[in-house]
Amino acid sequence: MSTAARWALVLGMALGAGCRREPRPVLAPLALADGRTVSVATLERGRDVYTYYCASCHGERGDGQGPAGTGMRPVPRDFRQGLFKFGDVPAGELPTDAALKRTLRRGLQGTPMFAWDVPEADVEAVVQYLKTFSPRWTQEAPGQPLTVSEDPWRGREAEALERGRTVYHVAGAGNAGCSSCHVAYLPRAELAALMEKVTGRKVNLAGADPYTAQARESDHPVAWDAKGEPAKMARVLPPDFLFQAPRTVWSVDATVEGRPYSAQAQREDLYRVIASGVGGAAMPTWKGAIPEENLWALAYYVQTLIDLRDTSEARALKERLRASPAR
Repeated sequence: MSTAARWALVLGMALGAGCRREPRPVLAPLALADGRTVSVATLERGRDVYTYYCASCHGERGDGQGPAGTGMRPVPRDFRQGLFKFGDVPAGELPTDAALKRTLRRGLQGTPMFAWDVPEADVEAVVQYLKTFSPRWTQEAPGQPLTVSEDPWRGREAEALERGRTVYHVAGAGNAGCSSCHVAYLPRAELAALMEKVTGRKVNLAGADPYTAQARESDHPVAWDAKGEPAKMARVLPPDFLFQAPRTVWSVDATVEGRPYSAQAQREDLYRVIASGVGGAAMPTWKGAIPEENLWALAYYVQTLIDLRDTSEARALKERLRASPAR
């Protein structure tokens, strides 16, 4: 769908819900905590871009309550909090401009957030205008960017998958234990044996259900009080990779930002999400918490799960796992 068609869609939704215009406040130069100052001309351009493309979902005040956003899941981002999921920085810190621009250009898979094909100058301006919604930008500098390290497993994919399988399913000893929040992809007996092998402790999975994710509270509001403050936070399910890909990861051979999306690019995006974590969610920052080779091995392993996404093989595997004996 073209950008014009997408905008026609959200504009129609906004008009259908009724759009009340308020006087536009006068803008002043924005002094950011990182030492930069954004000019009024840039902010005015950014406001025009935001009003045209973003306000129908995210609201004119950046509160995530735009008329077209009603009923959307996930709900549109409330920019007043200064919290972002994908920032290329440790989870919870302010994102880099590069990360915000990547989200605007690519969109977020599985959400109503489209990839917007707009001029680079408009992308730059709207990124700066977003910063007017939260005082965090004038009080804190963006987090230190987490760089993508060299992939140590190239040419050794089988070894990477074996290591990644352990990193995903076992906690401690340099492993992430992702299955404690997401779901496990090993039969109970195999899962228990792997845990015992790595930790030296027997694990009793009788009565446990390692194949169903549990919703966890996020920092994303879905209800507000009379003062406009968040009154209720969304509960979100960690993705089951057999059926949902991370929001910033596409299928191999897709076209992303006008270029073919390769398996290596997919692994790098997986590495980026795992390393930095997901702001406002239960997904922590793993860079520095586990060895770099384990971060990359985890990306390789999750990639194999995503390759099965929404296939008959994925559904068959899920059925076998749920039917596996408890002991």
